[in-house]
Amino acid sequence: MNKRLLIALGGLLLASLAQADDCRQQLPTWIETAHPGHGAGQALEDERGHYRVDAERSICKVWPARPHLTLVAMPLIRAEHDGYGETDLEVLVLDNHQQRFVARLVEPDKLDWDAIFIDEMTFDTAPYRLRGDELAFGVRISRRNWSRMNPFSETELTLYELKEKGLRSLMGALVVESFGGERDDDCIASFGEAKGVLIVTGKVGRDGYRDLIFKRSHTGRRMVAVDGECRTLEDEPRSDQFRLEYGDERYLLPIELVSDPL
Repeated sequence: MNKRLLIALGGLLLASLAQADDCRQQLPTWIETAHPGHGAGQALEDERGHYRVDAERSICKVWPARPHLTLVAMPLIRAEHDGYGETDLEVLVLDNHQQRFVARLVEPDKLDWDAIFIDEMTFDTAPYRLRGDELAFGVRISRRNWSRMNPFSETELTLYELKEKGLRSLMGALVVESFGGERDDDCIASFGEAKGVLIVTGKVGRDGYRDLIFKRSHTGRRMVAVDGECRTLEDEPRSDQFRLEYGDERYLLPIELVSDPL
């Protein structure tokens, strides 16, 4: 690799990092633009009632495939109680040049929580070329609990499509990662983990949307007492896959993917 190429690559990397920093630095301004009065601590209200924006958990990312656009996601907290909360998810798309939102979508109760709470949100900008050359993007929402005896965590993926009419969800929450199990205070324990990857196929289905394949692998382990010793036994790994087809204006999830994947 020659010196000029290394310099060029270094410049691109620095530009990318600077762009990401700009995104985070401008996020408070964008929140105020989307929800006037937030920065001043004013009470906010819309057709669904009172709410506040959770600025700390709001995220943004320049869309790599469409760098003139920035993706923004904001939790809108509707109610907070002792042990549970009610929270909507707002997803927005910003035109970087004009500094205005070109699309926004509120998904009611998407981020509700109780003993299982929201741990992290991230944008998934893999090249989901679902219809012709049009690209979709995803939001990954991770949840977990605090239990040592019955640990649980999962990450779900939702895909979104940007059209002239606005932003819409293309797929319900697909659990792409999960972990859970139980143990006692001594030795006996059982844990399972599942991880999946979503693949866009070349088969074109209804309304021009390509079929998807979801491949998932399962692993597990058990801890048992043998001759006074605590030993770990690995379960036989297994895998499965599912075809997701477009219909009724979204990708339909098989019942196996809606229930507990473990």
